[in-house]
Amino acid sequence: MKEQRRRAPAVEVEIEKITPEMRRVRVLGTVVDRDSAGGTALLDDGTGRAVLLFSDPEVFEQVQEGRRVRVVGRPRVEEGVVIEVEVVQDMEKLEHGLYEQVKYAVESLVKEAER
Repeated sequence: MKEQRRRAPAVEVEIEKITPEMRRVRVLGTVVDRDSAGGTALLDDGTGRAVLLFSDPEVFEQVQEGRRVRVVGRPRVEEGVVIEVEVVQDMEKLEHGLYEQVKYAVESLVKEAER
């Protein structure tokens, strides 16, 4: 039987907290710029900006300026943050305020459990 390789899990993280050691990340933000000629986009999550690189034109077409998306990909930290995008999820229907409340509650519970 052939052994299947598993991808590293994607860690949910804010752009400003991405480090060179991270293998895969999940970032939620708004597309603030899109370059069709270069196949790149710029994502802003409120903590920073990351350049999104797309190797698949179909995935690139899912990204529209002004839309909220979650991207999954491999980060590179050079002069800024670059993410080689694997997956794009449309998050326009996400109620952002509720999302932030739940995220805060989960983080608080995790911190409490670690004590």
